Amino acid sequence: MAHRYSTVLLAASVTTCVQAQILIDSIPLPGISQGFWGIHVTPDTIFLGADFNGNVYCFDHDGAELSTEPTGFTFNHGLIKTSVSHMLAQDYTTNGAHLYEVSFVGGTLLNSWTFPDVIGGPSSGIGDLCSDGNAVWYTMYYPDFDVYPYAYAYKWIPGDLAPIDTVPMQGEQPYGIALKGDTLFYVTDNLNGDLERIYAYDLTNDQLLGSIALPDPDNDQSPRGLFYDGTNLYVVANRVGGAAFAYQTIFIYGFDTSTGIEPVTERQGPGVHPSPANERAWIDGLAVGERIELIDRTGRLILQEISTGSVHVLELSATPAGAYFLRMTSKEGIIRAGKLIIAH
Repeated sequence: MAHRYSTVLLAASVTTCVQAQILIDSIPLPGISQGFWGIHVTPDTIFLGADFNGNVYCFDHDGAELSTEPTGFTFNHGLIKTSVSHMLAQDYTTNGAHLYEVSFVGGTLLNSWTFPDVIGGPSSGIGDLCSDGNAVWYTMYYPDFDVYPYAYAYKWIPGDLAPIDTVPMQGEQPYGIALKGDTLFYVTDNLNGDLERIYAYDLTNDQLLGSIALPDPDNDQSPRGLFYDGTNLYVVANRVGGAAFAYQTIFIYGFDTSTGIEPVTERQGPGVHPSPANERAWIDGLAVGERIELIDRTGRLILQEISTGSVHVLELSATPAGAYFLRMTSKEGIIRAGKLIIAH
């Protein structure tokens, strides 16, 4: 396997452990110009969903092509493999993208669902999929926004009318998404100066853990799908070295969320206690004059108040139970964001 990428240390450890995040391998895929997007990995096969013709390409772990499975669609922006089918995400629509379930044999359509409306309008630009029990996580690169949170990931049970969880994201073009226990990984593409990085988010504490950069210092690898196979994290991106003669490559990380993640020192959310909240919630770490906004899942402004000290109390007795976003804006225009669950 001499064709593979040499081992590279990507980030210094932020703990006392001696381990670090390491790019342990890569699998180049030259000569196939299909815009691979979705990815699913098993011990003997790597499945890649093609954006251009929609087919699922099967490779061994040395990069040799094994077979091609038709889906009947000319897109594939996210791939989940079940025991009998492929789940694939439609890439973009203006009135609600779709999730399709297609059989392995003959590409027969078994089921389809419309992604629900999200913050900013209909689900349009789907970046990637990953499974979480009977639910799916997916990233949205459109609608996106020019202030933090720049975009969102959503957890959704296919067929439900609304997502059941939401995560704010650090870039306007989030694509690949993967799940390791209670840690959600996602990767962002370069748009308006966004860095191409893999981020780790703690779902239990609603906290961004940090990130690592992709290998290319030119910030032009165009990352797409992510997959965690229980041991390693896989990402589909262009080869190191820029767009000239670019071809897609599978980069493999020996990923340990306790080490080697660069800490995030900005764009952090406020401290909110308790969560879930009942009649009221306390927000700490504020500056005098910060604007506090409570926003529901549709993007509708529910409350807006101005802080008068470092701690602010939100009265919530008249606010319906549910999941909300908090957006804090300082006098200087610096925006932070958080999440608040209300359970009466």
